[in-house]
Amino acid sequence: MAAHHLPRLLVLLFVFLAVHVSASHGDPALLPTTYDASMCSDSVTCGTVSISYPFYLSNGIRETANYTSYSCGYTDLEITCQGGEGLNPTPVVRLGDDNYTVLNIFYDSRTIILADSDVLGGGSCPTVGHDVTFDYKWLCYNSSSYDDLTFFFGYYSKTGDHVPPDFDKYQINCSGLPSPQGSPASFVFTDEELGTAQDYKLASRCKENVTVPVQRDVVMEYEYMLARGGYVDVLKMGFELEWNRVTMDQCYRCEGSGGRCSYGQSKAFLGCLCSGGKVGNPECKSKSSFTWLSSTVSLFVLSLVRVTCFDDLHLLVYHVCLFPAAAAASSTLLLSPY
Repeated sequence: MAAHHLPRLLVLLFVFLAVHVSASHGDPALLPTTYDASMCSDSVTCGTVSISYPFYLSNGIRETANYTSYSCGYTDLEITCQGGEGLNPTPVVRLGDDNYTVLNIFYDSRTIILADSDVLGGGSCPTVGHDVTFDYKWLCYNSSSYDDLTFFFGYYSKTGDHVPPDFDKYQINCSGLPSPQGSPASFVFTDEELGTAQDYKLASRCKENVTVPVQRDVVMEYEYMLARGGYVDVLKMGFELEWNRVTMDQCYRCEGSGGRCSYGQSKAFLGCLCSGGKVGNPECKSKSSFTWLSSTVSLFVLSLVRVTCFDDLHLLVYHVCLFPAAAAASSTLLLSPY
């Protein structure tokens, strides 16, 4: 009878190990088993901004043997440290097709302050030529600090037709403001003003209109002088975004185990970058997890021996020879039939 138990229990042991190992390692590895730990530096500085995970510098991207690029951080939080000889280093993030200068990063509140790089380099009366676009996978607006400014550039009129008097107070009075194709009049509105003014009249008469995010408290400070050049200060002080902790994919398990998530340029999770240059999938393995597996396997083996050894003395000898360490560690168990 006992001879029939042994193969069956050995099969169960094999199935148990196969299932556990498969579950603990997740999907097939997309990264090498080790990585250059320097790409996950605790913090680096570009200009006056401290950069650390989940942000990463563009020169910290690595490639696998099959040329898959991977980062130590979230794909869209890549920062390029610009600045040549004699120039101050400037941290820049790319959102959509446009560059934004990083003014500050607050890791405790998970917020970042950005300003349009074109505005910062646009002289005393800059214009904005594009909306702000980004993927909401990692970034979002901070609803408590978020506001908009809407610009109408290049008002044109028929012969003898002037800017409607209702819009005089919104007309930008900045001598260095570029005029699209010779059109002198441009306008700026806060979100609240836009809702009360007949802006559709401007939309039909202006060559371009652009809405950009700004900081609400800064808008309130410059509210009564926006059209007289105050809009420049508001734009140059930037806008605030929050980044989200990933909770939907395997990155959540990686960060929970103390690792840092590695993503490809396609924004797919590739693996978990752990201390000591080791790669986990999908998480870093602690000693406790290996101890648990070892203990569980030992108990399984001891149970196998207990079930079969007392039915047949020869099988007992067979098991002791097959599992000498387990048998030695469980002498008390083997001596008791209960």
